[in-house]
Amino acid sequence: MQYRAFAYRAFDADLVVNLNTLSKAFEEQLRESRGSVAGSGDLAPLVLQRASSTTLDDFRLSGMFAEMRQGERGERLLGRIPEGSPRSIAADAGQWTRIAGSEMPVVAAFGPLYRGAGRGYTYPGFPIRVSIAVAGELAPLEAALESVRRSLFQLGIAGLGLALAGGYWLATRTLRPIATLTEQAGRMAALPTSDDPHRLAIANSEDELGRLAATFNQLLERIDASARQVRAFVADAAHEMKTPVAIVRTESELALADRPSVEEMRRALGAIASESERLSQLVSDLTLLAEGQTLEHPLERRLVDLDELVEDVVASLRPIAAARGVTVKVTLAESAEYRGDERLLRRVTINLLENAIKFSPPSAEILVQVSRKPDGFALDFLDDAETLTEEERERVFDRFYRTRAARSGGATGSGLGLAIVQWAVRLHGGRVDVEPKVPRGNRFRVVLPRAG
Repeated sequence: MQYRAFAYRAFDADLVVNLNTLSKAFEEQLRESRGSVAGSGDLAPLVLQRASSTTLDDFRLSGMFAEMRQGERGERLLGRIPEGSPRSIAADAGQWTRIAGSEMPVVAAFGPLYRGAGRGYTYPGFPIRVSIAVAGELAPLEAALESVRRSLFQLGIAGLGLALAGGYWLATRTLRPIATLTEQAGRMAALPTSDDPHRLAIANSEDELGRLAATFNQLLERIDASARQVRAFVADAAHEMKTPVAIVRTESELALADRPSVEEMRRALGAIASESERLSQLVSDLTLLAEGQTLEHPLERRLVDLDELVEDVVASLRPIAAARGVTVKVTLAESAEYRGDERLLRRVTINLLENAIKFSPPSAEILVQVSRKPDGFALDFLDDAETLTEEERERVFDRFYRTRAARSGGATGSGLGLAIVQWAVRLHGGRVDVEPKVPRGNRFRVVLPRAG
């Protein structure tokens, strides 16, 4: 224990100070005593006796013990003991011999009850070596240390009690927000699913729990958004399928109701075939979107020549364009090799070109461009269709969204073509957007970054 060692070091330092003070006082008395007995014979023992007696009588020991001895072996000369204390300092003969021969203060235990300091002195011009020792009783020091121990123990108990109380208070204060958040989350889990957003109340957004609640709210927002998209997707898909299914069912019932003629049967089967093809295309588009969302790695990156791919798609759709009186022109880049999924890139090109042909008026000219960019490639599809409004440009890539021209013109389609384009382009790490073309038409641009 450090405080005990410090207390003993201070006690020893005080012993050495008193020892030095007593030694100087004795030296002065020694000079005076030698002058008062001048002219006598061998008076050294007498001088020593008088000087030691005067020194111990005059020196204030402040409750300490003091003793003087003479000779190399420390023969007892004189001692002064406070009243009521033992008559001698409990230092044995061997210890006094060590004190008498030491030029430095010797600090040691003088028995079980005392601790002292002493050393031998050879004074100038005096033939007898003198040993001086002072000692103090350890009982007051031990009583003080015991008092310190009791105080420390009491302070420790009090500190432990305060720590337990403070820890309980702090834990309760810290865990209360967690319990509140847990209760709120439990209530939200018990609520029925609805379009109303579920959020945790944030008391303090600056602390750790507040940031955790904010992050949880962001997660809830994403979950709510995903749930709304799923519900909207299912509702839109059911709505889109409802009409062709109803037509197929009606035509079938009419064909089976009476004995239809060959022409009526042919017309019914034609309508059924047309709506079945529409349903098949819708199911194919939905399957493609679902496939991309469920697979972790839907891309099969291979080296694809974009120039060759665009030429193939344009050649396959030229008959459709010619039937509508639309001309398709192509501008290609040199060495447009890109590492991507050829199946999806072909679907992107087909959907955008079909869209341009479908909505461009007769005698229109469609331009398809392949250009090289510093960080990849760009595919541009410029049509002469009715220019999309700002609202339509923002929503044209949404699932099942159909523009005003598509609804009023009676154009066929499921409204998934551009949604598939956006999904496939994003899978490649690119982007697709649309901007108005002057004086009429739209530019659909696909930007494909170089694959790593």
